[in-house]
Amino acid sequence: MRIAVTGGTGYLGVHTVAALLAAGHEVRLLTIPGGTDDEVAQRLSALGEVSVISGDIRDRTTVDVLLAGCDAVLHAAGVVGTDRRREGLMWEVNAYATENLLLRAVEAGLDPIVSVSSYSALFPPPDGVISADTPPAPGRSPYAQTKAYADRAARRLQAEGAPVVVTYPSSVVGPAYSGWTAAGVTERGWAPIVRAGFAPRMRGGMQMIDVRDVADVHVRLMQPGRGPHRYVCGGVMVAFDEMVDTLEQGRGRPIHRIPLAPALFRGIGWVSDLVGGVLPLGDGISYEAAMLLTAATPTDDAVTRSDLRIEAWRSPQAAILASFGR
Repeated sequence: MRIAVTGGTGYLGVHTVAALLAAGHEVRLLTIPGGTDDEVAQRLSALGEVSVISGDIRDRTTVDVLLAGCDAVLHAAGVVGTDRRREGLMWEVNAYATENLLLRAVEAGLDPIVSVSSYSALFPPPDGVISADTPPAPGRSPYAQTKAYADRAARRLQAEGAPVVVTYPSSVVGPAYSGWTAAGVTERGWAPIVRAGFAPRMRGGMQMIDVRDVADVHVRLMQPGRGPHRYVCGGVMVAFDEMVDTLEQGRGRPIHRIPLAPALFRGIGWVSDLVGGVLPLGDGISYEAAMLLTAATPTDDAVTRSDLRIEAWRSPQAAILASFGR
């Protein structure tokens, strides 16, 4: 198939494009003009048949050129992170540009039309478990709110029978593909712990999934005629203390634990959000991340694994260690 791909030069995107090429697909890649995107696109071209279009995903003409003559589309472009100073850009890209791309892909007759969302768009779930049936949530951060907006747009098209498929990865872990991109947002989030050698000791956990498993899901979706679907890619629940144990192993030096009540941890996240609206704090702690960690909300991936014939997810702990080169 000839597959149009957005976000294909990012952390998850490169893994996905490499997997698509290995499966024999042709990729038409949308890149941002200039910068590292061009270098990554050149490296991907060495792996298979890749054509490149430079442009802004917010531009409708660019989207039409990208989709023309393609069989399917995988839309992974997005502004990811907790930096509230980019809220306006998140709405432009994650919400409105996604909605436009999905509409244009439906009008162009592409099948499948795969949109990469996030389980943040479904948190918190009304029944305590995130599944394919969980409705979009109001969201506690610009990122979650914009992903939920796009999800509602996708579901409206699905209700009309359009072959729109949405994936909901959890916290994606593992090294960047051959070191071609920056680390994933989850790795950037735990970086302060690794640098400082200190971490909270508290109840909680997070669903985590190996980046290669998410890429594999996207490859398995590239079959026309399957209709609309939603697939949660939650992976494995990793207790917070278990994650710190793994970071300690990867670091090769002890990480000192400081007992911390979950409520206080959420309060720190709330303050971080306030300061982050003014200062560049990076992708460390945020209120949403604190809520996800302390809630330890499980996912139900049964439909994903059954429909796509996935026997088991890889170990997130092994993926974390691979991020350290171990």
